[in-house]
Amino acid sequence: MITPVRLLYFAILYGLLATFSPASSSAPYLFTPGNDDGTECFPLKHSTAEITIDGAIARGRLSQTFGNAGSTPVEAVYVFPASTRAAVHGMTITSGGRSTAAKIRKKDEARTEYETAKRENKTAALLEEQRENVFQMSVANLLPGDDIVVDIEWTETIPSVEGVNEFVFPTVVGPRYTGGEGDATSWTANPHLASGTPNPATFNLAVDLATALPLTDVSCPSHPAAVEFPSERGARIRLETKQGEDAANRDFVLKWKLGGEQVDAGLLLHRGEVANHFLLQVEPPARVTSDKIPPRDYVMILDVSGSMSGFPLDTAKRLLHELVGNLKPTDTFNVLCFAGGTGMFSETPLPASEENLEAATRFIDGQNAGGATELGAAMQRAIALPGGDDRSRSLLLITDGYVSADEQTCHFVRRNIGLANVFAFGIGSSVNRALIEGISRAGGGEASIVTRPSDAEPVARGFLDKISCPVLAKVRIEAEGVEIADLEPDPHPDVFRSRPLLVMGRWNGRGQGAVVVRGIAGNGSPFEKRISFAEAAENGTDHPALPVLWARERVRRLQDGSGVEAKEEITRLGLTYSLLTRHTSFIAVDETPRPIEGLAKTVRQPLPLPLSVTESALGSSGGPIVANGSVPEPAMLGLISVLVILLALQRGR
Repeated sequence: MITPVRLLYFAILYGLLATFSPASSSAPYLFTPGNDDGTECFPLKHSTAEITIDGAIARGRLSQTFGNAGSTPVEAVYVFPASTRAAVHGMTITSGGRSTAAKIRKKDEARTEYETAKRENKTAALLEEQRENVFQMSVANLLPGDDIVVDIEWTETIPSVEGVNEFVFPTVVGPRYTGGEGDATSWTANPHLASGTPNPATFNLAVDLATALPLTDVSCPSHPAAVEFPSERGARIRLETKQGEDAANRDFVLKWKLGGEQVDAGLLLHRGEVANHFLLQVEPPARVTSDKIPPRDYVMILDVSGSMSGFPLDTAKRLLHELVGNLKPTDTFNVLCFAGGTGMFSETPLPASEENLEAATRFIDGQNAGGATELGAAMQRAIALPGGDDRSRSLLLITDGYVSADEQTCHFVRRNIGLANVFAFGIGSSVNRALIEGISRAGGGEASIVTRPSDAEPVARGFLDKISCPVLAKVRIEAEGVEIADLEPDPHPDVFRSRPLLVMGRWNGRGQGAVVVRGIAGNGSPFEKRISFAEAAENGTDHPALPVLWARERVRRLQDGSGVEAKEEITRLGLTYSLLTRHTSFIAVDETPRPIEGLAKTVRQPLPLPLSVTESALGSSGGPIVANGSVPEPAMLGLISVLVILLALQRGR
C-alpha cells in the first residue's frame, strides 16, 4: 500500500526530475497548436529580405514584423539563421510610427538594458548572437493589436567556386544534437512545428544583382523565384510566399556565372578617418599538369546519425561512390563512419586498388542512419590515423552539422590538423553552415553544400577538381611602396583550381605602391602577381563595407580560438565597428512607457523543420508543448503535480 508520505515523496521527485529534464535546457521539441487562451502563439508575422549585390559584395536588410493578435501582452523570442560571412552592423525598430536606432553594447550590458526596459513597460528589441550563424531576437512588451518592425542590416562577401558565384540566405535553424559534454545550456530551445503543420509566417525576398561582366546562367535551384534581366550585367530576383507555403524551410540559393574573359586579380580600397582597408581577390592560373602533383591521401568521414536519415545519407553515399570511383592508383584512402560511436573501414590507409575500392563501396552501402552525432570523437580518431609524410593529406567530412559542439570541434581542428587540408560537405536542405564552413576554414580547406540530390554529382566533381589540382601553395602577400598589416586570413590557405584567393587587411601610405602575391604553383614553379594601388584607386577609395568585412573576418578567426584575450579583442572589434558578435549585442528601446496590465508572457516562435528533416532529429527528449502554444516551465509542471497530490490527500482525509 502506498502511504500518503510515499505519494508526496514521488510527487516531489517527479517535480525535481521535471525541473532538470532536457526540456529545461536546450533540447528541441515539437509544437502542437491547440486551444487559444488569449496568448499570441505566432508573434512573427512576416519577414522580408532585400539584398543588393555589387560584384563580390552583398548588402542586405532583413525586416521582421512582429504582431500580437491575442488578448494578453507577450514577449516574442525568435531564433533565426544568417550567413556565416554576414557582418551585422545595424538594427532599427519601428513602433507606433516611431523609429529607434539600436546601439551596440557588451552582451551582458545589452541584456540588462533590455530587461530594465521590459520591467518599465517600454517596447524594446534585443539582437544576440547564439552561434556564428544563429541569432536570437527578443521583442519585449508586444501589446494586443501591436505591429513592431525590426530591421537588421548586414554586409557579406560572395564566394566564387569553380567559376560559379553563390549567394545563400539561410531561412531556418535545424535542431542540434548536444552531447553529454556539450554546452547545452547555451543553446536556445525554440519549439519546432510538427511535420505537415503550415508555417503561419510569410517570407519574401528580393535581390538586385549587378556585375562588371555579362551575366550567364543565373539560377535559383532552391525556390521557384522570378528572374528578370534589365541589362546583360544586371538581374532582379523576386520570391514571394503566401501563408502556409513552405519557402522558409530551406536555404535560399542563388547562383550565377560571368561571361567574357575573367579578371585574374582585383583590389578594392577604402580610405577611412582612422584606418584604411583593402580587399584583394586573385584568380590563380586555371590549369596544372597532373604529373607534377604529389601522391595524395584521403580520409572520408561520414555522418550516419539519425538526422542524416533519408535524402542526406542517400546523397552522401552517392557522393562517396563518385569520390572513391575517381581515385588514382597512386592514392591512398580510408573511410570512417560516425554516429554515437565510430566505425573504420581500415585501421591503416589502403592503396586505391580496384579490390579496395569495391570493398569500400560495400562498406559505405552497409551504413544506416541512427543515433547521436558525436563529431568530436570522430574527428579525433580521423586525425590520429597514420598518414605518409610524402603525401598530400586531405580530410573530407560529410554531415548535416546538427550538433551544438561546433566551436569545440573547430578549435580541435585548428590545433591538430597541421598541414593537412580539411574539406567539409554539408548535406541537407538546411545544414549547419557555421560548422561546415568553420571546420573547413580551421583546416585550410573549403566548404561545399549539397541541398538537393541532383547536386551530389557536380559537387563531387568539383571537389575532385579542387583537391586534385593545387594551383598555389605557400602563399605570401607582400607590399612594395605601401604598408599593409592585419591580413585576414593569415596564414593564407593553399589555393586550388578555380578557387580565388580573398584577403582583407589594412594599409597606410600614399597608395602609390603595389601588393605582390607570391607562392609555389602546382607544377613547382614560382608564382608572382603585382596589383597596383594607383590603378585600384581609379575605381574610388570609398567602399565603407570593407572595414566591417575585415572586422568580421578577424572575429571569425578569433572565434576559432579561446581565452580571455580572444574575448576582449572580439568585444573591442564589435564595439568599434558596431558589429554583432558573441560578446556584443544590439539593443533598441522606445523610451515611451506603455500601459500594461500584468506581466507579459514569453512566447518562443515555433520554427518549421528543415525540408526532409523528420521529428526523429529532435531526439528522445522531444514532445509536444501545451495546447495553448506557450512554453511550459518544467519546474512549474513539477510544482503543479505536488499540489494536485496534496489536494488529493487532503480530500481523502
